[in-house]
Amino acid sequence: MSVIYKVKSWLKTQLIAKYSTTMSLVAIIIVIIMAVCFTLFSHYFARVQLSSTLNTISSDLIDNYTTTIGDYQSFIKPIVKNIRFDCGSHDKNYIEKITYNNYYIRNIDIETNNNKHCSSFVNKAEFNSTSVFIKKLDKNLSLWTTVNSVNKQSILSLVWKGKLGQIVIRFEPIISDVIRNKYCDNCILSVISTVENTEKKIYSHQDKKSLLKFKPITSVVFSNDLILSNYVDPKLLTIISMDLKPLLFIIGGILGFFVFLVINFHIKRKLSLHSLIEKGIIRKEFIPYYQPIINVNNNKMYGCEVLVRWWFNKKELISPDDFIPYAEKSGLIIDITNVLIEKTLIQLSSLNWKKSSAIISINLVPEQLENKQSMRKVVDLIIKSTILPKQIAFEITERMSFTDLDKAASVIDYLKAQGINVKLDDAGTGYGSFSYIQNLNLQSLKIDKMFVDMIGTHDHKLFVLDSIIAFGKKAGMEMIAEGVETKQQSDYLLQHGVYLQQGFYFSEPLKFEQFSRYFKEDQR
Repeated sequence: MSVIYKVKSWLKTQLIAKYSTTMSLVAIIIVIIMAVCFTLFSHYFARVQLSSTLNTISSDLIDNYTTTIGDYQSFIKPIVKNIRFDCGSHDKNYIEKITYNNYYIRNIDIETNNNKHCSSFVNKAEFNSTSVFIKKLDKNLSLWTTVNSVNKQSILSLVWKGKLGQIVIRFEPIISDVIRNKYCDNCILSVISTVENTEKKIYSHQDKKSLLKFKPITSVVFSNDLILSNYVDPKLLTIISMDLKPLLFIIGGILGFFVFLVINFHIKRKLSLHSLIEKGIIRKEFIPYYQPIINVNNNKMYGCEVLVRWWFNKKELISPDDFIPYAEKSGLIIDITNVLIEKTLIQLSSLNWKKSSAIISINLVPEQLENKQSMRKVVDLIIKSTILPKQIAFEITERMSFTDLDKAASVIDYLKAQGINVKLDDAGTGYGSFSYIQNLNLQSLKIDKMFVDMIGTHDHKLFVLDSIIAFGKKAGMEMIAEGVETKQQSDYLLQHGVYLQQGFYFSEPLKFEQFSRYFKEDQR
């Protein structure tokens, strides 16, 4: 059974089936909570939306206004120069032309010293209200505001007075009709003040004075020292807020769904194989099983190989084929091995192993044998136990390659100096048995089960088996055959000089309690 099938099958049966309804309910709850929370902030979003609209329109108008009008003194100078102050056809045509060509000029009035009056605007009654003074710009020029009697808009007026008369230039309202409230009457108050005196505010509607008690929703400063502030009635924000709630509910629901996906991904990640192995290491769920290695010459136990099993959640025993490949690939095998070594030393020490001559074989990956500091810690554990270092042998698998043979050779020499033997496991199946034997000075090898299985057949791998055995004999190496399952295989190996054997023919891997009885029986 593969790791994908076994673990995912467990997840499917134990988690997905059990919690699918719960997760669906969680998704619904998260979506509803997020949707409702977003609607609770509708007033804030309404304020942001209205502020943004007012700022955008105001900024555009101010930019255009500043570009067109610019400095008041520079703006009025050529106009004064070209007016004759007689309200003749020249003056009338001139002011009408300026008004027509300049979008921001609403009207120009000329009043001479002999009480003649002319205007670019026919309807004089539009400006019959009293003007309010804002500021004096120079000895001839001042800025006023005039309330439009028709629509009560606040109109900025530039007044020039000289010896020949006066010129009054009235500008279009700074806030365009785009800003006018479409929801309710008199909900927005646009107020002009000066930088020198922010308390002196000019506004149009008398019934809008109540809006001044609120803080302005936007405030923009002109380059000519005027400040434009927009005051908003809270009921307008309430209306916009109500309009936004359905949209915010949908947006909140969508974001809630994405939040659920993130949470769901996080949960699945925690239940992934990688995470499960990490938790298994922390909980020390990886336990040693022991498979005897038999000397068939005298039918006595030579030793045992330590094999890892995963006692998953203390409920289910998972075979190494289901997690070892991933553990090796991810590097988690190192932590698993450390847990295994620690448990093995504790368990076998309790059997008085030291009095026997039996060897304990433990599998390592090449990466471990390239790290002397890590192996020193392992050696320290062995020394602290009651098991002699010479009773320990490490097996390095050929399925994974070394990255630095020099480092590995140094670590192996260190282990040999401590009395620990190093064997080549899975000989002939991986990355170069002969180069490892030569460069690492190995004296023991294990013949892989795939070659033992060929005994009694005509498969070409049988010739490889014979070649490995011939090489081992010539090199004077200790050889152990694993995966022996039949008497025919055992006899064939013995006839060819391989007398150290392990496999189901002798014993399956045993948990500690079973192996304890096996060991004691063998010692008797």
